[in-house]
Amino acid sequence: LVTWLTDWVREFGVDGFRVDTAKHVEPEAWKQLKTKAQDALDTYRANNPGQPLPAEEFWMVAEVFPHTVTRSSYFDAGFDAVINFDLQEEAQAGAACLPAMEPIYSEYSDKMHGDKPFNVMSYISSHDTQLFSRIANNQPAMQKRAAAALLFTPGTSQIFYGDESGRAFGPTGSDGHQGTRSDMNWTDIENGTAQPVLSHWTKLGQFRARHPAIGAGEHKQLSTKPYVFSRTHGDDRVVIAFGKE
Repeated sequence: LVTWLTDWVREFGVDGFRVDTAKHVEPEAWKQLKTKAQDALDTYRANNPGQPLPAEEFWMVAEVFPHTVTRSSYFDAGFDAVINFDLQEEAQAGAACLPAMEPIYSEYSDKMHGDKPFNVMSYISSHDTQLFSRIANNQPAMQKRAAAALLFTPGTSQIFYGDESGRAFGPTGSDGHQGTRSDMNWTDIENGTAQPVLSHWTKLGQFRARHPAIGAGEHKQLSTKPYVFSRTHGDDRVVIAFGKE
């Protein structure tokens, strides 16, 4: 299995794995996979010097329900992050008003920058829980504010397909969660219906991509009214102010 999985890395330059139900496999196996995947990634980079190269370090994130923002033994088994199952509910308050995220941002940052730093990956939608568009009753204003709540969260942010375009909940059949796996709403994107939400997510996503301090930096509140905070990571520093729409 390790050989098969790392062949994808060696041949195509895959630079990370999301590991489902990581708790059901021995930690030693995950450590072996991480080591072999890094070797394979190094080989891909050496063999493809003229191609746009993936990351230098192979990245693995574990799905361990119901993991929270805490440093567990999975970080000693080769994982760079673990999925955080708390933010989906917490982000609902932030989608109503971003300042409600301040205690969450502060708590996450303090925990992850403690004596033994670690990382988690947070989300607002997933195939096994709920779609945020459904939680927000398909209201564009809430879906736009949810982008800020998620993408300004310390750590890694996962955008589930359709978060950025307001993809609607679909048919369920015999599986109550099947509606979270509905078809991508390409028509809404092509005819412009999704454009206001999509443009907002795009702008915030590009901002986050340019500034590693947003995810990796230490959080500090600067003002309550208006809500203003900073993130600092090495030479990168951002100041973010929240203004009502």
